[in-house]
Amino acid sequence: MSLKPEVFVAGRRIADDAPVYIIGEMACGHQGNLEHAFKLVDAAVMAGADCIQIQVFETKANMSPTSPLYGLLEELYFTPTQWSEIMNYTRQFDIGISVFVYDEPSLDFALDLKPDMLKLNSSELGNPPMLIGAAKSGLPFTLGTGASSLDEIRRAVDTVLNHGGEDLILMHGVQNFPTPLEAANLAKIRRLKDEFDGLVIYADHTNASDEMARWIDLLAIGYGAAMLEKHIILDRSSEGVDWQAALEPEEFSQYVAMMRRGWDAIGPYDFQEFSDGELKYRRFQKKSLVAARDLKAGEKLQKDDVRYLRVQGENEGISPYEFESVARGRRLARDIECFQQILSIDLLEDP
Repeated sequence: MSLKPEVFVAGRRIADDAPVYIIGEMACGHQGNLEHAFKLVDAAVMAGADCIQIQVFETKANMSPTSPLYGLLEELYFTPTQWSEIMNYTRQFDIGISVFVYDEPSLDFALDLKPDMLKLNSSELGNPPMLIGAAKSGLPFTLGTGASSLDEIRRAVDTVLNHGGEDLILMHGVQNFPTPLEAANLAKIRRLKDEFDGLVIYADHTNASDEMARWIDLLAIGYGAAMLEKHIILDRSSEGVDWQAALEPEEFSQYVAMMRRGWDAIGPYDFQEFSDGELKYRRFQKKSLVAARDLKAGEKLQKDDVRYLRVQGENEGISPYEFESVARGRRLARDIECFQQILSIDLLEDP
């Protein structure tokens, strides 16, 4: 049993050969303000993202009261009614909804909301109840692997697969805020793919004020990420919660457009039939048979009669590799001037 090479989220196919899937991560960028949450949904929709991700938690089930962040989480907490309002607001748009859950009560609540996808943080990679609950949900879900050993990841994947979670997508991303570029370690995307044969998502937490944060995810796509997750915030300068790695709405729109173009530039992995552009390039670049002198109809072609040159005409011509098998000893059907391309239709069938 292994991870699937493709999953479907709200009817949208996600695979290595499908357009990159982009998630706008709201996280706690709403600052506990419901109207801000609605505006972040709007920003993801306007940018053309595939999905908006909301973060649901029950503070008491998520974190010890002794933690320095406990009080902040209490301030950011939305009630189930408020989360339902956010979900209902989002459903009026053609965008997927992922729910990021940190604890078992929130997982149960998230499933009641009927999202298109779930996310588990690396905090849950060593937490069997959450892994099993997500696996049994039947929903695709991403699982953070940050600051985890390969053995820990293997154990989590085995647990998920043993409980029917074949739609698991492993997530690479170092969640320091912000993550220094030299710590992004994008090569781990390829390592996860080679190890588990499934899809990988990259969650970018590099400094949003750094120009490289606008395009570094193109490298992640090149390493094999089929999905990207990027934080969004209304105003980074306010330095609220989850601001360091977050893009503002206009920046996020530019980011989405750049990732789309970048994915298009990568193109297919397998060699396929030549595109119109490739055919044009072949005619421009490849060498083919041309007459080394003026040749007369009826002459038999010999090696001294031809040269291998770039012609850049309308036809691709005969490859130098094909001279012996296709052209040598064949009679010409017409006169051909020196340096004129020799085509297959210029050769008589009867030698």
